[in-house]
Amino acid sequence: MAVYLKKEVWNILEKEDINSALNSLNKFPPTKVVSFLIGAFLHVKEEVRWKAVIAFGYVVSRIAEIELEKARIVIRRLIWMLNEESGGMGWGVPEGFAEALYNHEVLKNEYLSIFVSYIWNTEDTQKYKADNYLEFPPAQRGVIWGLGRLAQKYRNELLEKKTHFHLYQHLISSPDLAVKFLSLWSLNNLFPFPKDFKLNPQKVQKTIELLEKENFSYLMFDGKEIARKHISHLKKLLKIF
Repeated sequence: MAVYLKKEVWNILEKEDINSALNSLNKFPPTKVVSFLIGAFLHVKEEVRWKAVIAFGYVVSRIAEIELEKARIVIRRLIWMLNEESGGMGWGVPEGFAEALYNHEVLKNEYLSIFVSYIWNTEDTQKYKADNYLEFPPAQRGVIWGLGRLAQKYRNELLEKKTHFHLYQHLISSPDLAVKFLSLWSLNNLFPFPKDFKLNPQKVQKTIELLEKENFSYLMFDGKEIARKHISHLKKLLKIF
């Protein structure tokens, strides 16, 4: 039965657009399909992985509406997968985590601070050690994308948690082009910033020029569609300076 259900779920993700896929997934009990969606975070096709992330957030919100504690168990599973002691990388996990918080306010209230802590490098603030900080850039990409996604709905709460500061540090200091690109996108979603926050326009421009030089693009879900976004497209949208 489990093998059949996995095949059904993955077939939906592979063949249907995201809106149709969400409708199709409604015919299954959400607790029965959530593990197969997590498994699809590792699908060989990147677009299918993104569909799995979106569907995961939707399904977890359905679980939360039925029985909140079961949704908490799913979120705690993600937290474990992002823990170094789990022994895994957790590909797609930060993105799925963010989508779950985006889709359910109670989960957002309970876990948003933990999510932000994954990119809180204590070297930036000289405060106590943040054990959750993810040092591996590919893991940071998912968190940084997730913060930009959450900013589309919960901007003020993210600003209160100094998310803009942490994103800015990654924008200007990360050696990873995808981290820089996603930090730029996420910062833009958080604009306007508090008056006491000042970014350096020259450093931001230098980052943009580097991304342009590398002709950088990134396949992502921007809240409306899954599409490859080029730095030239993002540059046209920028409001941050």
